[in-house]
Amino acid sequence: MANTLLGVFLVLTLSASSTLLMAATTDEQSMQGIVEVETLQTDNPSLEIPEGATGPPDSRCIKQLKKGYALRQRIDSEYGQSRIAGTFRNLRDEFTTRWSRDTVKWAAETRAVLLQIGGPTAKSRFQNAHTPIGMVSGDVGWNNTRNFLRTRLAALESICKRP
Repeated sequence: MANTLLGVFLVLTLSASSTLLMAATTDEQSMQGIVEVETLQTDNPSLEIPEGATGPPDSRCIKQLKKGYALRQRIDSEYGQSRIAGTFRNLRDEFTTRWSRDTVKWAAETRAVLLQIGGPTAKSRFQNAHTPIGMVSGDVGWNNTRNFLRTRLAALESICKRP
């Protein structure tokens, strides 16, 4: 009985999700909605110290977290503006190459900082965070970069909260 209810719940949830994604009439409207929602959620990530934690979060960790959010914001902005201007298709390879390079650089810097402040455990938590499989709407390269950043930022935020 419980498995049946869980199955029904999952089907209804997935149906509702796919209906919401199909509701947008253009890529630009979809992109604008995604950026607005995530900007509201991540402009000022909460870095409160959890109960039982000792001392404030390390400033180097917070600096990397802010760099990551700024990188994601820049990538989203470039993607959205180029889609609206109609130039994305012509510049797709250039954008995805730059986004990949910048994301890999940020992740390498973050791993080095985490190794210094939290040791191999913190570095592993960041490095081994699982990137979700799935796509909102838009370009696959942009979506993959975004999923990578979203996953690593969530892991880093968790690590920064617990020094």
